[in-house]
Amino acid sequence: MSDNEVAAIGFARYDSTRGGAQSDDRTSGNANKVDKAKAFDRVTPTKLKIVFLADGPGLMHNDTWEESCQLDGQWDGRVRVVTLKLAAKRITSEWLEG
Repeated sequence: MSDNEVAAIGFARYDSTRGGAQSDDRTSGNANKVDKAKAFDRVTPTKLKIVFLADGPGLMHNDTWEESCQLDGQWDGRVRVVTLKLAAKRITSEWLEG
């Protein structure tokens, strides 16, 4: 892959209604993935983007939703958090290429 190419890495998860520690582990783990991508980007400049696709009733847990919203848009807009319903509207060719 050349530096001019865009690569999007996606992570998908269906969240059941089990909240608590499982929810905290997921959102913290996602933030850690962003931090690792940023570190990689400092060494090898890329146009890397990250997509977290999450769906299911577990998103309604207050802390899960809030932490997902905090991740969305990080890294100068290179991180997107979406649901299945919103994926086509939020993961556009303009965002991928921009």
